Amino acid sequence: MDAVTFQTKALQLERLMFHVSWSMLRREADCADAVQEALTRAWQKRNSLRSPEKFKPWLIRILINTCNDILRQQQKHPLLAKEEAIREEAEPEDPLSVREAVECLKPEWRMVILLHYMEGCSVHEIAQMLHLPEGTVKSRLMYARKRLCMLMKEDWEGEA
Repeated sequence: MDAVTFQTKALQLERLMFHVSWSMLRREADCADAVQEALTRAWQKRNSLRSPEKFKPWLIRILINTCNDILRQQQKHPLLAKEEAIREEAEPEDPLSVREAVECLKPEWRMVILLHYMEGCSVHEIAQMLHLPEGTVKSRLMYARKRLCMLMKEDWEGEA
C-alpha cells in the first residue's frame, strides 16, 4: 500500500478512530496519543495487511490494541491517571443527555453503541473489528440499550 492510499483511507476513518479510542480511554489527550500511535504502527506494519478491503477492521484492531497498551500503562501508574481524571471530572447539574448516559456504560457496551449508532457500522463490521462473534455484538447492543433506558428513566424520574 502506498503512502497516498494509506493516508486517504486513514483520513476517512479519523472520526471512527476517535470514537473507538474515546470509548476506551475517555480522555482527549490519551485518544489523540492512541490514534497517532495506531497510525504509526499501522504504517510500519502495512505489508502485513493481506487484503485492502480489510483495512478498516485491521486499523481499528491496531487502535484497540494501542488503547489497551495505554490502559495497561495507566494501571502501572495509577496515581497519575487518577489525579488527571479528578481534574477533568465535573458533576453534571442538568438531566443526563444521551451522550452522558452512554459514557456511564461499561466500556465493551459503550464501544458497540458508538460503533453501531454513531458510526453506522453493521453488526458484522463491528464483529470483524472487535474480533467477536456477531451474536456477542448483538447481545452487547441489547444489554447496552436496556441499561441506557434504565439510566435515562432513573434520571427522568429523579427530576420529577
